[in-house]
Amino acid sequence: MALTQLEDWRRLAANTLADIIPKIRDERLNALDGLVDDLLRKLVNQPPRPVGRAAYVGLFGEGPVADLRKQGAATVRRFLAEIAAPDLVPINDDADRLIREIRGFSVNRPTGVHPYEGLYGYTVLQGSQTLIRQWRRQAGERLEQLLDTISDAGAIAPDNLADALIRALARPPLPSRPADRLPYEGLFPALNTLPFPELRRRAADTLRALVTQINDAQLGPKDAVVNDVIRRITNLREFGGEEVLGDHPANRLPYEGLFPPDPCTGEHPDKNLLSRNFTLSEMIQSETADRLGLSNSPNAQETANLKKLACSLLQPARDALGPLRITSGFRSESVNRTVGGVPNSDHRLGYAADGIPVNVSTRAFAEWVVRNVPFDQIILEFGTLQNPSWIHVSVNPRNRRQILRQDGNGTRPIQI
Repeated sequence: MALTQLEDWRRLAANTLADIIPKIRDERLNALDGLVDDLLRKLVNQPPRPVGRAAYVGLFGEGPVADLRKQGAATVRRFLAEIAAPDLVPINDDADRLIREIRGFSVNRPTGVHPYEGLYGYTVLQGSQTLIRQWRRQAGERLEQLLDTISDAGAIAPDNLADALIRALARPPLPSRPADRLPYEGLFPALNTLPFPELRRRAADTLRALVTQINDAQLGPKDAVVNDVIRRITNLREFGGEEVLGDHPANRLPYEGLFPPDPCTGEHPDKNLLSRNFTLSEMIQSETADRLGLSNSPNAQETANLKKLACSLLQPARDALGPLRITSGFRSESVNRTVGGVPNSDHRLGYAADGIPVNVSTRAFAEWVVRNVPFDQIILEFGTLQNPSWIHVSVNPRNRRQILRQDGNGTRPIQI
């Protein structure tokens, strides 16, 4: 959570409490006054209120209940807004709970959700649905990977956790596993005769799909449970993992800190990554350059163009259709001239790549691009119109959405 946002939320909370504490609906001191007193004592560094002592005694002089509440409200406004801690502190939990209590809201925030979230906004903003989907996809892939690396032929502790998570995320949720059943037994009724490692493989696939398909608009309890299971499996000594994640920090959202940032949305430690699945190395690989000893290194702007191509077109296509083999990406001036490329080729500037999809046909890949992402040119090259040999795609500032066919008869516009 950024400090500026936390400061804003503390100020808003201080103003909210200053407004609602005097409006507590009771002419006598009640349990809400006790919560106000508890918060005040923490704010002004006073010891906890002794058991049996009425609220506000020792903080303010005697007076009508309404006046005591007004004094309490004024003190909260001053001291809560002035907290300079760069991160969440326990007082934030107390303030959040008090606001919810007085307003009659549920005091139970979803596990892993910050104080003040839902009252004044979200740490992951409404406009950050892409990041939420990315985290859930990464979480599903991580769980699948963790299960796939287990070599034991029989059930071990991670299988118990995975089984419980599948049951919790299923729609509708499934009952807890009976004590006399092995993990995954009963989840795939028609497959119970399979060897246990194959059941685990099916469970890994299922778990990835369930986590990826969580469709809550904001991070919530399901995400917190997934986050917890990832950490617990990773931390298990009997699992043999070298990485130790520890418990989830109380001031972090679910998934936060589990995965390196997406190269398309944040600074990533691996400078070779253009996007999650596309690297600079594969985009500049050239058999011609290797054979003739030609340089094929892009400058900063050409690298930025390659990154835009990867993030805005290639990565979304891969997420939807599966792996894509890049056959030609960036071409330096010398490489472009040697292979007979036109001087203003989009390959020359890092705007274009040629590729062959692994799991779908080249035609299906072309049709998906046309219907789903911005592009400048898409060219169905050689082969047949229904099964081109490869697909050329480009993204540049023009983005003219030209669909072309190239074969022995030349290049011409088409519709698909």
